[in-house]
Amino acid sequence: MNNEIALLAQFLESLGPEVSGHSASPLTAEQAERIRLFAAGELGPAEREELLPSILENETALHTLVKTLQAQA
Repeated sequence: MNNEIALLAQFLESLGPEVSGHSASPLTAEQAERIRLFAAGELGPAEREELLPSILENETALHTLVKTLQAQA
């Protein structure tokens, strides 16, 4: 699972400014917590599949995920 997270972090970092144009909506406390759980590998496969599209569609969520992953490294 850690390898998957590292690969995802590398992919997201490579997106850089090209993700702009996506929504940059602020995150709720619940969304931020789910991203933290995702980054920690504490979500099951179905929960990850459900969460990932909303992360990829929201620039704020992407940045939150990348920062969370970097803090764990």
